Amino acid sequence: MRTYQLLNGLGQRSRSRLITTELGELKSRPDWLQLRSSVIAWSEAGFNLVEAAAKLHIHRNTLLYRIAKIEQGTGRSLRDHGASITTYLACLTDQLEDP
Repeated sequence: MRTYQLLNGLGQRSRSRLITTELGELKSRPDWLQLRSSVIAWSEAGFNLVEAAAKLHIHRNTLLYRIAKIEQGTGRSLRDHGASITTYLACLTDQLEDP
């Protein structure tokens, strides 16, 4: 909850810049909402693939495929903890922007 409060406390301009900088063209993909929910679930599961896949009701390999799509779209490896956390925060920020 505090993470949402922190992100919501950022100005609209800062939130938009975070989303654009970190997510790039991923938001324009037709499967963006699935990719976003995958990043959020994976991060909140402590980067545990099996737990995140179960939470999403998908196969572990499907989650791996989605993570690979995200890595391809951002140009960064989500095995890098900094990139994972930044991508997670950008996804949460994008989720806040939804009506």
